[in-house]
Amino acid sequence: MHVAFGWVSATTVPAMQAVSPSAIEQVPPGYRAAAAFALVVAFGAAVLFRSQRYVEAAVDSSMRRPHVSVVYGAIAYGLVGFLGLLALMQLSLVGITDSAVVYVAAAAVGAVAFALGGLGYVVVGTRSLELLGERQPWNGLVLGAVISALIWLVLPPLTAAVVWVVVAAVGVGGPVRTWMHDERGATVETAS
Repeated sequence: MHVAFGWVSATTVPAMQAVSPSAIEQVPPGYRAAAAFALVVAFGAAVLFRSQRYVEAAVDSSMRRPHVSVVYGAIAYGLVGFLGLLALMQLSLVGITDSAVVYVAAAAVGAVAFALGGLGYVVVGTRSLELLGERQPWNGLVLGAVISALIWLVLPPLTAAVVWVVVAAVGVGGPVRTWMHDERGATVETAS
């Protein structure tokens, strides 16, 4: 079966093989940038709606040591990727390779990765605005989405994907570092 959606054309194949990295190269840079902007706005707004106070604490903890935050943010992305692939491989081992369960599991992994990206870009955008004046997380969300879109607009796809994750990792790393080293639970450090 062959399915076409505007600029994307795909043939129905098992879920584990449905998307190849080369498919992203065929998408025009403007569409990639628009998708990156929309995803960061959607997931970043969800994170801000959930807890603006958490985002503000994440700005403090991530920007206290940004060079260390990028490492811990990369660990978070690595953990999400590892656990997601592990879940998908377990599904394939029990014979579930082309069903809605696989698509839901893959979508859940993607949602967690985009939530990390949304948080990361809100933190980076908020901190960038704070350097110019007052801390404004909602405006930081928009600036973070613009940064995300620019990455996908000007860089080749593979380089853009790596840079996108590294920039998001800077914003995510502070809370991850605190969570990994805190004996009391998953609380974010606040400035004293």
